[in-house]
Parts: sequence; structure tokens; C-alpha cells
Amino acid sequence: MLNEQSGIVERLNALQHFRNETCEILLVDGGSTDATVELATPLVDRLLSSAPGRAVQMNKGAAAARGAVLLFLHIDTVLPKNAQQLLSASGVGDRSQWGWFKLKFTNNGFVFRIISSSMNVRAALTRVCTGDQTLFVARELFHEINGFPELALMEDVAISKILRRTGKPTIVSAFVATSPRRWEKNGILKTILFMWHLRLLYFFGANPAGLARRYYPDALSGVGDSAEPRQSAGTYRYPHVKILLFAKAPVAGEVKTRLQPELGKQGSLQLHLAMTRRVAALLGSQELAPWELWASAKGSEEFFLSICNKKEIKIQQGADLGQKMAYASALSLAEASVKSVLIIGSDCPSYDAEYLAGAIEALQRGSDVVLGPAEDGGYVLIGMNAPNNALFQGVEWGSDRVLQQTQANIRRLGLCASTLQPLWDVDRPEDLQRLEQLDPPLRWSRA
Repeated sequence: MLNEQSGIVERLNALQHFRNETCEILLVDGGSTDATVELATPLVDRLLSSAPGRAVQMNKGAAAARGAVLLFLHIDTVLPKNAQQLLSASGVGDRSQWGWFKLKFTNNGFVFRIISSSMNVRAALTRVCTGDQTLFVARELFHEINGFPELALMEDVAISKILRRTGKPTIVSAFVATSPRRWEKNGILKTILFMWHLRLLYFFGANPAGLARRYYPDALSGVGDSAEPRQSAGTYRYPHVKILLFAKAPVAGEVKTRLQPELGKQGSLQLHLAMTRRVAALLGSQELAPWELWASAKGSEEFFLSICNKKEIKIQQGADLGQKMAYASALSLAEASVKSVLIIGSDCPSYDAEYLAGAIEALQRGSDVVLGPAEDGGYVLIGMNAPNNALFQGVEWGSDRVLQQTQANIRRLGLCASTLQPLWDVDRPEDLQRLEQLDPPLRWSRA
């Protein structure tokens, strides 16, 4: 919810009969400035505060929820009185893992009946629901897929696409009723065309942060932690350089594995997501050079779309990290406009614009290669002016000899190299203490 004082008591009163030993109501406020919080507090089991944004708020609620099934209810949507029995009968958490309700509008006019019927048919055919249709999902599955991708808009579409890969949804035949206030305010035809326009833009790779600014023109634009990337030609300090951000797919148990004894799988995942967002925000806000995100695997685009445009997401190719970096650098340097590349990782939150600019300047002064050492014996950055597969060969990736072996390759190949000051990355438990010293601080949760 956000600033709902006029209707919050009525909405929550309608939910009171759900408060029992098997059901809890959590309300997540996105920073209301009216009397919403005071009015709502006695009518819920827990009231949580969050940064604004539906995905961010729903993830905050899910993290605190104790039930085996999570149901995400928008504050302007009304559940059927027997919703709890309907969910039990659907077998969610047992035979079924996720699904939604059919939708109708609180305005029963003919046009609104046609619109809601069309939405229900489309959702059933595509297995993609809208937030107003009240998604429910088994708690274990929700955390397994890492929750809602924290997009500024279209989070319902994104999570549906993830969930439909896990199995067929259950569509409850009973109806939830939602307010048509946006339709009534802006006009029915105009709203239909506007919503389809946004969906098409999203389908073709538009950044959700930009779409959210259109959808919420009067609201704060900073939803979530990501900055909308600015990739306009001619605005960069180094337009002939391309920065390649390498990031692992955000899969619990497969990222920051050396930290899992300390943080657990979910805590390690949350740290990975936060660090990736931080580096992407740096690249998107400083306008040093065009940049791309190179993901380690397909199927992780929903998260990465929250920090960059679809056209800037590439998939790493190769058997090991060296082959992947060789491939990405060669492909980028083959572009006529690209004279140099920098490859950086997502697990070094101590980057700043000055450090990256220093690496670029070293290449422009004539160095063939530039290295940014890591304190643990690897490197956090490598840049080059020409592709060179041999540079990455014979390196024991993941060991404390990566920097040493790469420097040996540079000497063997007769290349001129520059070495920057070492930076720290986050791979070991002792590195976690340094996160508190960052300015601005890194926003993440161990839970």
C-alpha cells in the first residue's frame, strides 16, 4: 500500500475473518505520508515498512511471512470470503504450486465485464497473470525462484514467466474484485491502448524503470535500487570504449559459495544481487562508456532487466572463465566503434568512476593491457585494446594465482601492461566487515 487512508480501514475490515491460527495478514507500506499506517496498524498481524515499488514491497512481506502459501493482495482488490477454503481445495503447496483467481471489476458495467473476461482468457492462454488477479504461490517455491524480480513495473509478468517454467498454474474459478479507478479516471479506451503499449515496449526490451515513470507520472521515480541506464550515443566520456560487466546468474546455492557457511544460500544470493545492482548503478549513472551485462546463463534475464535494457544483456560463451572473457572481448572489439574494452566483475563493490576512468586512460596512453588486482590474488578488472585468446590460457581460475599467471602470459606475449592499485572484492567471510564502510552503504539483507 501507499497513501490509502481513504479506504484502508474498509479494505482491512473485510479481511479480519481471515486472521486465525493458519492465516496471517502482513501489510507492507511503501512510505505513506498520510494517516494510512496509523489506521492500518491495529488491523493487521504485522505492518512492515519498505522502499516504494510493488516488487520490493511484496518481497519484503514474503521474507517476513511464516505461512506455507503466500498470497499477494493489492490493497484495492477484494478477496472472496471463502478464499482460504478455495486455496486449500486447490492443493496449493501440495498438488499445485502456484496460480491466481479470476478477475472482475467492482464496477459491473458491460464494458468492464468485457475487459475482465478478456484479461481472464489471456491469462489462462499465456499462463501470465496480472497483479490484480492475486497471485498465490507455495512459499518454498517462491524463495527457490528468488521472489519477484525487482522491476519498477511488469513484475507480475516477469514472475509469471519464471513460475510457468516450474509447472502449470491453478486458476481458482472464484472471482476477486478490483477497483477500475485508473480506467475511470483516464478513460477506458485510452487505458487499454496505454497498457498494451507498455506491454509491447517491455516485450521488445524497454527498461521497466522507464515504463514505471510513464505508469506513475506523479509518483517518485526511484523504485528499487536500480538506476535506469542512459545509453545514448554521444553522451559518454569515453564513447569508443565498452565496459563488460560479468555476473553470475542469480541462483541460490550457486553464487558466493565460499560465503555460504557464513550467510547461507539465501543470504549469499541477496549479497550477490545487491552487489550486482550497485555496480550496474555506477555504470548507468556515471556515463563513462557504453556497457553490457554478460550473464553466466540463460533464464536469468528477469532480474537483469531491473538494471539494464534487454539489448544490453549477453550470455557468456565458453568452458571456463578465460574462454568466456576471450569470447566477449573479441566480439566487442569486432564492433567498428569499439577501440578498447574493460571487463569487470559484479563482486567488487569498491569500484568507483575514478578507478574505471584510470583504467581507460591507461589503455589510451598506449598500454596493451590494464589489470586491476584483487587483494586475494585475482583481479577485479582487465582491459585491452585488441583481442588476445592467449592472454587467458593456462590460468587456474578461482585460485590465488590468477593475477600471477595472467601477468606471466603478458610477459610471454610481449605486451605492454599497466597495473592499477589493488581493490578488495567480496569472497571471504572477513570481506563482509568492509561492506559497512562503503559510501553509500550497500543495501542488502542476510535473510
